[in-house]
Amino acid sequence: MTKAKEKLKQQKSWKSMLRRRKEISKFPCFSWLMNTVQEDPTGFIKSKDLLAKLSALCNFTITRLGTRRYAMLKNLCPRVRCSNCYEANSGRPTRTTCYRGITWRKCMHKELKTLELEDIRNHLPPPAVYLSNTVAVPSDVVCNGNIVMKQILLCDDKWKLQIRGVDIDLESLGIDPTFTPDQQCLNMVIETVQKVRLCMGVSVDEDQSVPFKEFITMTEDANSENYVSRAKCCLQVVGWYSCGAACQQCHKAYKDYMEAELDQDTSTEEEADPVEDQDPVEDQDPVEDQDPVEDQDPVENQDNSIQVEADPVVDQYNMTAEEIDPVLLDSEDKAELILVFDKAFPNALAERELLLASQTEFNREQYPCGRRWDSKVIGACIKLWEESPQSYRALIDSNKFILPSKKTLTCKWNNYGSEKQMLHCMYQVAVDAKLPACGWAGGIIHDEIAVNQELTFKLSRAETQLTGWIETGMEGFHICILNQGSVSQKLCSHALQVSFLGYTGFRFPVCQFPTGGVSASELHTILWNVIAALNLWGFQVDFILQNGNKENHSFIQSCFNKSGKESRYCSTNLAIPSTTIIHSQDFSHIMKRLRNAVLCSGHGKGFKRVIMKNGKEIVWKHWEVAVKWDRDVNDGVLCENITDAHLTPTKADKKINNVAEDMLNKDMLLLMESYQCSLGDGSYLNSTIDFLKQTSTMIEVFRDELGIAKITDIRLLKLRKVLMWVQQWQRHVMSEKPIETDKQCSMLPVWKFLDDVECLLITFNDICVKHVNQFPDSMVVPSRFNSDGIEDHFRKAKTLYSGSTIKPNYDTYNKTVIQNCIGWEQYQKLKAQKFDLA
Repeated sequence: MTKAKEKLKQQKSWKSMLRRRKEISKFPCFSWLMNTVQEDPTGFIKSKDLLAKLSALCNFTITRLGTRRYAMLKNLCPRVRCSNCYEANSGRPTRTTCYRGITWRKCMHKELKTLELEDIRNHLPPPAVYLSNTVAVPSDVVCNGNIVMKQILLCDDKWKLQIRGVDIDLESLGIDPTFTPDQQCLNMVIETVQKVRLCMGVSVDEDQSVPFKEFITMTEDANSENYVSRAKCCLQVVGWYSCGAACQQCHKAYKDYMEAELDQDTSTEEEADPVEDQDPVEDQDPVEDQDPVEDQDPVENQDNSIQVEADPVVDQYNMTAEEIDPVLLDSEDKAELILVFDKAFPNALAERELLLASQTEFNREQYPCGRRWDSKVIGACIKLWEESPQSYRALIDSNKFILPSKKTLTCKWNNYGSEKQMLHCMYQVAVDAKLPACGWAGGIIHDEIAVNQELTFKLSRAETQLTGWIETGMEGFHICILNQGSVSQKLCSHALQVSFLGYTGFRFPVCQFPTGGVSASELHTILWNVIAALNLWGFQVDFILQNGNKENHSFIQSCFNKSGKESRYCSTNLAIPSTTIIHSQDFSHIMKRLRNAVLCSGHGKGFKRVIMKNGKEIVWKHWEVAVKWDRDVNDGVLCENITDAHLTPTKADKKINNVAEDMLNKDMLLLMESYQCSLGDGSYLNSTIDFLKQTSTMIEVFRDELGIAKITDIRLLKLRKVLMWVQQWQRHVMSEKPIETDKQCSMLPVWKFLDDVECLLITFNDICVKHVNQFPDSMVVPSRFNSDGIEDHFRKAKTLYSGSTIKPNYDTYNKTVIQNCIGWEQYQKLKAQKFDLA
């Protein structure tokens, strides 16, 4: 009886323990660790303190961390290690377990601002990007030439994670799916997603034939090339405690495939063994009772069926359509087929519908030269081919679909990059997107990207060409001959990209030219020819947006008889003399140059000038001291985004827009005013604060996504006040006659740069007035008035084929532009749904 009670008691204890483990497993331990601890090389946390906090939340006594939770901690803080430490207990040291390399995370006592789902795109920390209502976080894995993205789907109070279209079970990873719309929770979600480990598949040899074979590389290590086998039902992630790089499904699929291959080889060897008991063929007696072949009836057998002997050599190209496919579809049948397809696949793309509809025609047309492919089907196949040539080749070899050959795609690809075809594609995309009348109006942006000086062969149906030479048109070629006095060819070192930017957000790369660093004379011929071509296709160009380099200044000056400032930077449109063109400046470039001007202001070695305003200095030291005070004094830092890269930017950091704008926005103005209040006499910061008031106003207006629909908009009034402040600053410095001219110049940023600031403020107001008067129901969105789109295009051209640190050659860059144009139709259709012209 006693043994039975003990056994029953033991069973109850086991059941209660299993129940506790099951409840503890549902607890989001990884999210709790993310919010509780952080990495610190000099810190440590005692094991009993960590377990005490965890037990208080789980309502169970937890005596040890366990392998599963320690693996989570190890993935969160890779440098953490478990060791022993001693503490005094009643005068006697006792040994206890501690975790070194981590410390407690500080709680944020600052009041958090609630974010709307529409405004989350403006508060995303790098490297997260906003893509079609989802937040995408790039991973370190490159699969078949494409970076694997982790997609975050945000709802009202929950968030989901998708990787390559597969929903991830967050609770099994110990991650809390709860989401609160504030900046701290958003940063924590993105940091959590970055820690999630991706399934890398099972490594295989390059020549090994396995299903779902992929080519994997790592972005941090260009030499980490590997072929892997992946399961069709891959989980896409691995657990925290998993010692391998592949998930359970991939391991199981690869094991089953290898066992099936081994069984097949074994059965093949058994079938290949000769049968010893069988007599040789020559020893067998002939069948004497069998009738001769000529005496038999060839068309009748016992079941009265007709037998026709198959001819092994049949000319399939001479067969008629009725012999190949007796089911012929007329126009009514095709319409019914499309109707059935739309009901079966309501959200299918037009390319998929055309591709499946073309199979009914090409199944009857067996001769390949008789096939005529639609341009949209060609475009869809080019996208498949560029993403994975091996997969496209395997799809053709499987004979499941009739697809264009690689030669057809190559010829179509190389013939696609001409200016006429780009404009035709742009026109077709605008028509399909159903742009309103105001969407056909806008401006052009031009910028250059450095490329490698390489020659590549370009194969087309007509001829084989060499790409990589400088080509800026016939007029540019003749001007080059006149300047050099000889006919010569040089390799291009830059690619000039010209893009169209519409008022509704419609943008499209119009054309690109290989140059050696474009000159003002080449810009003059190229841009006016582009404006004339756009006008022929129905697009209206109101402004030219460019940065403030030397050649662009020369081009602007060549469009005016006297000075551009006197004409408010508005010149006659040489392509259409009855209209005018406004020459404006890029806002993002202006902000970076403003930051660089202050960065060079100071005393000592390395500083070029000392900027003055009303007798007070504006030097970079003011920013450094204010940020140091904020970090040392305040528990909740006023400027959370400020890092060492902001204070001492490298050459690469100086090109990032956020690094410049974070030092000139409203948060920095608040920090500088708070620092001034903490000083006894902070009057020496008056000019710096006045300067930040103007720059923060410009950033607030030009990063605003709310459109300007009226001329009396208060934001235009704010920009006019900033313009008056800049002009007054110039006049005040130049009015001080006792000061030498060189010293006067050192008290301001570069004179040409101040002209660019005036140009931006003057022209933006005129563009808004011109557009609102022409289209009263439309608006101008200030956040679109920059070259960020073309900069993103350049960044994509670098990372798509070569990597962010390697310059592409011109042929590679041209392929990137064409690939973007092929996929532009779907993008613009989705964007057209967001046009709000109210």
